[in-house]
Amino acid sequence: MKISNLDVYQAEATSFATKHPSLDTLFIGLSAEVGELCSERMKELRSDRKNPKQEEVASELGDVLWYVATIASTYNIQLSDIATNNVTKLNTRKENNYDR
Repeated sequence: MKISNLDVYQAEATSFATKHPSLDTLFIGLSAEVGELCSERMKELRSDRKNPKQEEVASELGDVLWYVATIASTYNIQLSDIATNNVTKLNTRKENNYDR
């Protein structure tokens, strides 16, 4: 099943959460998954691989996304609202010639 709507994903993904995970558990879990994602990059750097292992990166990004969706749901925030607000912020930065 391919999911192309963030809010549909959020509803489906959060259905796999334990009954009431604590925010501490969710935030620590998110941090751990970001660490695993960074570890995939470190493996690339150490092995001088030219092509990242997309499956592993995609899997870790999926875990990160699950935690983000579950945390957002805990705060009654829709992922589509987060995405919309973020693109608005990025467009404002672009219009103001924001340069990292």
